[in-house]
Amino acid sequence: MQKRKKYPLSRRIRRFFKKQFRNPRKRLFLELAAVAVIIGIVIFIALSGQNIATDDVKEGVAYIEGLEATDTASIEEELRQLRRAERKAALESGDLDVWAQFTDIAIMGDSRAMGFSSYNLVDESHVFAALGGTIRDIDTYTDQLVSLNPSNIILCYGLNDVGYWSSVNDYLSDLDKTIEELQTLLPQAIVYVNSIIPVTSSALESYSKEVSERIQDIPDWNEAISQHCEDNSIPYIDITEEVETHRDLYDVDGIHMQKAFYEYWAIDMITEVTENE
Repeated sequence: MQKRKKYPLSRRIRRFFKKQFRNPRKRLFLELAAVAVIIGIVIFIALSGQNIATDDVKEGVAYIEGLEATDTASIEEELRQLRRAERKAALESGDLDVWAQFTDIAIMGDSRAMGFSSYNLVDESHVFAALGGTIRDIDTYTDQLVSLNPSNIILCYGLNDVGYWSSVNDYLSDLDKTIEELQTLLPQAIVYVNSIIPVTSSALESYSKEVSERIQDIPDWNEAISQHCEDNSIPYIDITEEVETHRDLYDVDGIHMQKAFYEYWAIDMITEVTENE
């Protein structure tokens, strides 16, 4: 048998750390540990009154200075995206039952949100939705919301709102008021805004010309709403990719969604909700 080559200790240590640094979590932990050790060494030297200027200490100081210049926010974002991917994979694989995650969530919206209860996916006591619903209808559910006392409220409006509000800026102003009302009603609850699901091109024929033109602007509305939520630290659930990927799951009217779509929708919801727990 060929004798395994034995590398010098210093080289083996370097190879070990390079391997660990490929993993973003391990990289962050190692960096923090290294900072703690090096700071400890520097403090020890300072307290001992020794004038030691070894190459190791010089390298340690240089490393700390380098970490100070590092954008730790990018590492934190990388870890956050990793956690999101892990949770979503667990939900998609069935390791986590997505519907069991809705015990402390209220879904509010229009007829498309009604599908969560009408398809018997989420308990109807957690779904506050109606045909033609808009954010103006929040007050209708005040008593039921207080009774449920959910930790998370997801707003799934937009299609009908586009027909009532002449501009997205006017809509955003009223959306902020709606969120404020909900937070006053339930101070501990986190309010989420879900992206608007557009309709198919064939479904546009069922609307008046004016409303049809507004509905075609839904992608622009979603972009404006998403940016507004980001600017104001409002959690935003973007299901645009799921809608595009599963266009075959539109119902025959081109407006509502088939039952199979709701699991994809729910996974995006829960992925975002767990991010804010």
